[in-house]
Amino acid sequence: MKPPRSFAAVDYLIPRLKLSYGHTMAAFTDIAFLRRDPTLALVRLGTSYGGWYCCQELLGPGLTAMCCGAGEDVSFDVALNARCGMKIICVDPTPRAIHHVQALLAASGEGRPMHIEAGPSTYDISGFRPSDFILVPRAVWSKDGSVVLFAPRNPAHVSYSALNLQHTSEKIEVRASTIGSLLSEFDVKSLALLKVDIEGAEYEVLRAMLSAGIRPGQLLVEFDQVNQPLTPLFWTELVRILRELREAGYQLVHRERANYLFVLRPRPGH
Repeated sequence: MKPPRSFAAVDYLIPRLKLSYGHTMAAFTDIAFLRRDPTLALVRLGTSYGGWYCCQELLGPGLTAMCCGAGEDVSFDVALNARCGMKIICVDPTPRAIHHVQALLAASGEGRPMHIEAGPSTYDISGFRPSDFILVPRAVWSKDGSVVLFAPRNPAHVSYSALNLQHTSEKIEVRASTIGSLLSEFDVKSLALLKVDIEGAEYEVLRAMLSAGIRPGQLLVEFDQVNQPLTPLFWTELVRILRELREAGYQLVHRERANYLFVLRPRPGH
């Protein structure tokens, strides 16, 4: 039995209104925090869905990037490895994401094309070095141990959420590690880039990172509630973390919808 047309219209309209509200409030916070720098060369790597803007001059061979949140589109992570010569620590605990990255690594080793998501596009793996692409099948969190993740409402979607952004009951419990523990485990002394796309857990993870004194050269964060606010006051938490990042030396230099790019700046006297 199909739902009445009026209910279907509401189901369509409410997410659209939330999205519009989230983007509007993010634009207001830009006034206080966004400072574009014309001296920085920004480049967008990856697909229209999985790609990110980053600072090109802070990328390069021999540097390490940690990319938290893979899904079934790791085109950004692959580009950092193949085009920029970087070592990648790819962190994602969800079953389909793990399977996807494992399939990519197998395909690259055998010289086969690999589809991004369900296709038709395939990864550009010219120059890709699977030996410098490490898959870590865990969640990144504010403490080591385990964390419960809730499934997406649409079974066609990949990403699970510790905050249960979509209010579902299906869940899994996975192993979790902090940024600091992962850096120690893989003997990384300096992190050139950190990408955090973790379905609402970014506040916990960023605060734990700052408390541990970890300062990646550039920081790429998706603040999920910009796209799907849980409350009308979601922006107060966004403002708090933006202030904390600024106090830690980060300058917000670019925003694309919910994706934020921060660059670490030296502070006077440091």
